[in-house]
Amino acid sequence: MKYKALFLDVDGTTVAHGEGNLPTERVTRAIAMCRKNGVFVCLATSRPLSSVRRVIEHLDLAEYHVISSGAQIYDGTTKKIIVEKSIPKSCVMHIFDVAKKYNVHVKFFDGVTDSHFDGVHIPEKIVDAYFPELEPKILKKIHRALSSTEGIALHRMFAWNSTYECLDITHEEVSKLHGIVDVAKLIGVETKDSIGVGDGHNDFPLLLACGLKIAMGNAVPELKAIADFVAPTVNEDGVAVVIEKFILENN
Repeated sequence: MKYKALFLDVDGTTVAHGEGNLPTERVTRAIAMCRKNGVFVCLATSRPLSSVRRVIEHLDLAEYHVISSGAQIYDGTTKKIIVEKSIPKSCVMHIFDVAKKYNVHVKFFDGVTDSHFDGVHIPEKIVDAYFPELEPKILKKIHRALSSTEGIALHRMFAWNSTYECLDITHEEVSKLHGIVDVAKLIGVETKDSIGVGDGHNDFPLLLACGLKIAMGNAVPELKAIADFVAPTVNEDGVAVVIEKFILENN
């Protein structure tokens, strides 16, 4: 089958985990060849624009990208956010109270930068609330405390320090799946004609949105279980292998 779009997670998939890392030369070259063959390439990441911009520019991807766990869609041509969904204000205080109860730090993101919240004056706009570096047992408690809250969605993911996990909180109609569906409409491609590649718990929606589901060799076991194909690890240039096998050979 000839695929028309490739949706890539960033950390643990396109680049090795860690702020500042860039795709390897082999992955960079494969993505360039992919685009040369007429296949749309979109990054789908939990990172905000400020953190993922360098990867986008390195790969010269002047297209649409799903960022902030799907809360925003970025147009690489106009350099503007063209879609944005915020957390209901009624939920912000509850998230803050849960963080206080378990004595952990929560960051609030206004779509551009971290926004200060003192527990009294709710910021005008919150796109994302983020619990960094949670111990797994605390993450489960916080997840349980927030899971029944109307208006929000919870996204579990790796911390760059692999002994911890993170929890990302967004508007209830936000996920990588929502973002991919929106991007597919913008470019006029059916999602069944796309490939999705990821490694973490928050990549379940990414894979479920795509016709061909691919998990990295370093992916969580649950993601591998739903994948059509398990690629080599990020350190073995798994994304390049995917492009070579399912796009370049077919074209």
